[in-house]
Amino acid sequence: MPFRPELHFFYLYIRQYLKDQHGIECQRGDAKVLTIPILEKIKKQIADADMIIADMSGRNPNVFYELGLADALGKKVVLITQDADNVPTDVRHLEFIKYDLELDADFRERLNNAIYHIFEERYTRLYQQARQLLAAFNQGTGLNCQQSSAEDFQKRVAAAEGKGVDVSSMTPEFLKAFLLPRIINDVSDVNIMGNVQNWLAH
Repeated sequence: MPFRPELHFFYLYIRQYLKDQHGIECQRGDAKVLTIPILEKIKKQIADADMIIADMSGRNPNVFYELGLADALGKKVVLITQDADNVPTDVRHLEFIKYDLELDADFRERLNNAIYHIFEERYTRLYQQARQLLAAFNQGTGLNCQQSSAEDFQKRVAAAEGKGVDVSSMTPEFLKAFLLPRIINDVSDVNIMGNVQNWLAH
């Protein structure tokens, strides 16, 4: 996004919202001071990112350059802007989320939808694994635990990832222990959680 004072609080708002609602850590190019040039830092951040949010407001050339880097690296990008009519021709065919600094309800809903679709395939795969795991758990314990919705499951997994959990590096046993509590709808039932621990231990 452009480094403009009026957008700084918007960035802070988005950063906190993404962390609270999706477990996503959001960083801007000037977030941390390093000993390397800022352009090299930005290139590394883009290369390491799972997703990019690009604010096209004001037709900022730095933003377009960074968007080009993200496109060249095949990154998933969510485009936002305050003025959808002032977007350059080369990217006008892409879908934008328009926002108003004073009206954020519609923006949040559309942003949530975009993020869900970006990560949908990955979370769908985990959800299917978790459903199979729950079926085996119910059969093995004689219980009839209900599964959480796909949306709630995704929120639970994303919240853990936001705290530094790396699902992709888990061994099969650790993955089972991670997924099972997150697919069970009623995680507040102490007896069910006790059965989960016992079942996983055998």
